Amino acid sequence: MSTQEKTFETTVPLTFADRLAFMKLSIEERRRILAEQAEQMAESYAEESARRERELWQGGDIVEY
Repeated sequence: MSTQEKTFETTVPLTFADRLAFMKLSIEERRRILAEQAEQMAESYAEESARRERELWQGGDIVEY
């Protein structure tokens, strides 16, 4: 597997070197990677359990002080 084909699930911010490596890819490759990530996120948001969890922490009244 080449470095370009790896996908990572991380909560750690990418390093400057990681971001630079991404920007050095061709525009077609960057678009492919971003499209894959967008599809993964769309699937994640569509899951019923994830939707319920989001509603729990996003729900409720807005209280301003």
